[in-house]
Amino acid sequence: MRGDELADPLADWLSARVGRAVHLGPCVRPSSGMSNDTVLTHADWGDGERRIVVRLAPLGAGLFPRYDLGAQVEILRGLAAHSDVPVPRVLWWEPDPGPLGRPFYVMEHVEGRIPPDGHLFGGWVLELPAAGQARLIDGALDVLARIHRVDVAAAGLELLDRRAHGATPVEQELGWWRAYLEWAAEGDALATLDDVYERLVEARPLDADVTRGLVWGDARLGNLVVDDDLAPVAVLDWEMAVLGPPELDIGWYLFLDRTARQFAPQLAGFPDREGFVAAYERHGGRVLRDLAWWEAWSGFRTACIQVRMAETPEARERNPVTKALRAAMADLASS
Repeated sequence: MRGDELADPLADWLSARVGRAVHLGPCVRPSSGMSNDTVLTHADWGDGERRIVVRLAPLGAGLFPRYDLGAQVEILRGLAAHSDVPVPRVLWWEPDPGPLGRPFYVMEHVEGRIPPDGHLFGGWVLELPAAGQARLIDGALDVLARIHRVDVAAAGLELLDRRAHGATPVEQELGWWRAYLEWAAEGDALATLDDVYERLVEARPLDADVTRGLVWGDARLGNLVVDDDLAPVAVLDWEMAVLGPPELDIGWYLFLDRTARQFAPQLAGFPDREGFVAAYERHGGRVLRDLAWWEAWSGFRTACIQVRMAETPEARERNPVTKALRAAMADLASS
């Protein structure tokens, strides 16, 4: 369904939830793809107009073998009730694909601005003074540390355990992403990534040094909503959340930053790699370990996703991600 085609069935479904007629404004789709489908609208059920967000499972094959909106709802509700991590409030969850053609949930809209993913290349983050950029990234690191301090048991997040793929966080990462690559490759041989995987297995950190807590999974500025003071007011997009060490999120951010900086310099107000790590350690109250490995591992994960997204066989192994991955592997070898 297009955004306008969703309006009537969504209004009917909402009316059944609240017990009165619901009037909707235009349904706008800011994003629609393999990862998620988002619809923004205004709703009025008799006590004033409010903005709501509808998140739907992707149409057809998604970015992941299994797309579990129910788990995302549990994460949002668990964090809202048992943490100081700011998240949107979930209003309703509908696992039945009947009403809109696929499962979906409805949450409150959080007012604020979302940093563009390409903040090194244009947009309002690039236009901020250096002091504002510094405030933005420091607030992001603070909320990231809060995520990593969440009491997993109290928040009911054991559902994120990947024990079927291994007994420890590192084994689970290796096993889950090996299976993901085989699924994404659809039988094709990918010698470069196979070689990277084997080298990462050989160099993996000792599990005795790896902690296990909530990991956001997709630690990017573009998954935050910030207020006028540039402080985070909502953390979005939990489809990649897992249980593991903080280094998994830090490595992910560092690798995505490395990839982008192949084409543009770092922002004046953002720290370099060493400054970023030091700032996180200050907020998190712990020393990060084996970051060269976790950054290279994040490069492998990103390359696996690129395999799934690539439109041609050549793009699976020749793209900016694999170039950055080679650089990260070289840093790992020299560390």
